[in-house]
Amino acid sequence: MRSESRSISRANDRLKQILFVLWLTALVGCSQNNESQEDEDAPGYPLVGVIISVDEETRTLEVTHEDIPDFMPAMTMRFEVDPGDFDNARAGQNIRARLIRTEEGGFKLTRIWPLDEEAAKDLKKFNEQLQEQTDALDMGYYYGEGDTAPDFALLDQFGKTITSERFKGKPLYLNFIFTRCTDAHMCPLSTSKMALLQTMVAEAGLDVSFVSITMDPEFDTPGVLRQYAEVYGIDGDNFHFVTGPRPAVRNLIKSYGVTAIDNVDAVMHSLATVLIAEDGSIVKRSEKSAWSPDEFFEALKEADGAD
Repeated sequence: MRSESRSISRANDRLKQILFVLWLTALVGCSQNNESQEDEDAPGYPLVGVIISVDEETRTLEVTHEDIPDFMPAMTMRFEVDPGDFDNARAGQNIRARLIRTEEGGFKLTRIWPLDEEAAKDLKKFNEQLQEQTDALDMGYYYGEGDTAPDFALLDQFGKTITSERFKGKPLYLNFIFTRCTDAHMCPLSTSKMALLQTMVAEAGLDVSFVSITMDPEFDTPGVLRQYAEVYGIDGDNFHFVTGPRPAVRNLIKSYGVTAIDNVDAVMHSLATVLIAEDGSIVKRSEKSAWSPDEFFEALKEADGAD
């Protein structure tokens, strides 16, 4: 049972967070946009189709797509794509994307998402549960040390569905980032620390997983996250950069007490890093990016020794 002093301290922290969010919202003069507005504002034209072939030599995709109203009839054509999207592509895969014109006059697909009915069912089931868990939280409350981490289902940097069930029975490090974050002391620093922590865990021979949840799911598609992970030299075998439906991401942000407010092409945000034990309980939490990989590694060993 939590002590009275801890409850008062956490209540004060929550009050400060609520006041900060209200102040920040007034400062940037905007609210969180809905999904349809984000899609409408994205550059290019919406495209739905199936990948016919993947050309390794030109690193392009041949795609048969549906009719694009007021722009292009249904047809099969070859498209340029970014490196992460190309590496994730496979023949026979159904996708949705944005079609844009390149400076050279060609066509390119961006913001590529895999379309998979079975994966969509998993996402729907888990994220309905997450919505219920989030709705049940008291105003201003978020999950901290001693709480059980919420369930979720999202897509990782390879376009694969990742659910919280995957991590049951093993420790998990989890944090929040987004790829367009330009503050060297925020997401880039936090990701670098997670990469270092992954190395420390590997050298110790421990079976631990890592999850980084984007706060910018409209831009951070699986392909974008794959490129991001490669830039930091992160091994994707046990490190998942995840994205997915905006409501699910927003519910996780709220559940962990993270601030993320859209402001044109930027996200005004805070950070959180947590260590989740084998039983699903949060055993360590740190705010911002001023956390120590050594301390989180020691917390891991203490949690493991307690089992």
